[in-house]
Amino acid sequence: MGTARARRIAQRIHRGQLQYTGELLLDRLERVARAVEERGGGWAATQAAWLHEAPRTGADLLHEGVPLRVVQVVDALQTVRGWSKPASARVRRDEELVRDALEADGLRGRQKTPQRPAEPLDVRRLPKLLADYRAEADPDVRGEIYGLLCLPTGLDTPEVAALAERWWDSEDDWEAAVAVLAARGAGLLDRERVLVKAATGEPHAARLALDHLAGEGTPEEIEVLGSIVRRPEVRWRWVRCQAVARLTEIGGEAAEAALRDQVLTPMDPPWRTDRSWLHRNAAAVTPRMIEVLSDPEWQHEASFALGELRAAEAVGALCASARTAETPVQQIQALGRIGSPEAGPALADLAVAHAEPRVREEALLALGRTGGADVVAVAMAACDDPSVRVRNRAARVLARHADERAVTTLIRLCDTGNAAVAAAALARLGDPRAVPTLWHLFLHHHEKAARHAAGRGLARIEGPQLWSYGNDPRVRRAYMWLLGHKPEWHLRSLLDGTRDGDAMVRTRAVQALGRRRDPEGAMHLRLALADPDPRVSSAAKAALELLGDTA
Repeated sequence: MGTARARRIAQRIHRGQLQYTGELLLDRLERVARAVEERGGGWAATQAAWLHEAPRTGADLLHEGVPLRVVQVVDALQTVRGWSKPASARVRRDEELVRDALEADGLRGRQKTPQRPAEPLDVRRLPKLLADYRAEADPDVRGEIYGLLCLPTGLDTPEVAALAERWWDSEDDWEAAVAVLAARGAGLLDRERVLVKAATGEPHAARLALDHLAGEGTPEEIEVLGSIVRRPEVRWRWVRCQAVARLTEIGGEAAEAALRDQVLTPMDPPWRTDRSWLHRNAAAVTPRMIEVLSDPEWQHEASFALGELRAAEAVGALCASARTAETPVQQIQALGRIGSPEAGPALADLAVAHAEPRVREEALLALGRTGGADVVAVAMAACDDPSVRVRNRAARVLARHADERAVTTLIRLCDTGNAAVAAAALARLGDPRAVPTLWHLFLHHHEKAARHAAGRGLARIEGPQLWSYGNDPRVRRAYMWLLGHKPEWHLRSLLDGTRDGDAMVRTRAVQALGRRRDPEGAMHLRLALADPDPRVSSAAKAALELLGDTA
């Protein structure tokens, strides 16, 4: 899904909505998205900038066709910092880019009505705040009550204790959460009350109650935590994460059994925080992930899990999903990790026919790992792809798998930024047609890796000696090295090298004479023993030892 589609979704959701400043929200979103792009944000960060104000759950956005990575960034932006589980480094980077753009634009999350100046938090103000409180009170009063009850000290008063009892059984989640805070501040929150609230309360209150649990777990606690991790509702997401963390902390067979029974949801699968969980439960997870692979909400996470488990039995389902999905990057990566040749035909089709350049690039990479199709033919065709990323990937895949059919294509690639890998492939193939191109790279290319690869190819392939090698000292040194691997070439250039003005050229010439073991060069080696540069004299001594001359 592109940025334009994200913009259309935002326009449909927010059409007609106004900010309290009088500006259309869409104008703000467009300005923020542009700022994210200017800050170097990628496609995920830009789309998240358009969608972060959407009053939708992650599942709703996934149904709209929003990629999972964008949903994860949106979810991180809509969550209070410190309340969510750790995200990946990529999601955190995109989140920070959007937050920085929002702060620079003066828009921090959802706009609220102008607030009156805050008074210092004091528990003695609680009766007045409660008197002002109404079920539909403005958020400022609720915020002050909540902030007051978060104070670390001074809450052990009759008023706070009475508030805890008054709202403990409230059906309103916010009131029940405030009652938990009040009971904690007044010292009335014991383990039994915590477990009751966690088992019967709403998500906010249950989360605050679980914060109070510590130390060694009990069977009753494990039972309550197990019931929470089995709840599939989206609004229980962060409470589930908290319960999973507590069960992991408790440990033991009972806690492990509860963790094995936890509900699997695409937004927070357990393997995102505990990769070993996936491998411990591979036997049960694999068939479940194959079953849900056709569900758009599950495609990303199911593909990731199957690839991580190297589940060969899932190759057919992954291929089918990759052929029908809009952007099947995760499915392709999973097929590449599994490495089954059965995936070859599907990957070959995606590499040449899919509309998205990133998909074609990933398909080429995976095809190079799996085989199962004519990798050389597919990579040669992809070398003419309109996308530079796909062409670069095709060049690397072709260099790794090249055969005689690819020589002409590899010679063409020597004129591109992939000259080093193409020259290395030509050196491995040893085809004489590549010699002129290799000489050109050896003498004139600016990249060291390309020159070295060309030199290795010239050393391996039979061909005529080139007498003119220029004035560049780097090329002269490499040419002396090359002469050491070509005993059939004339010795004159090598003897001239022992008298070169560059000490490293003389060193390479002396080393090449020793490698050739030609007695005709012994006299020149004995003269090099008196060279003023210690590198030359040391190399001459070693070369004479190779010749058996200890003079």
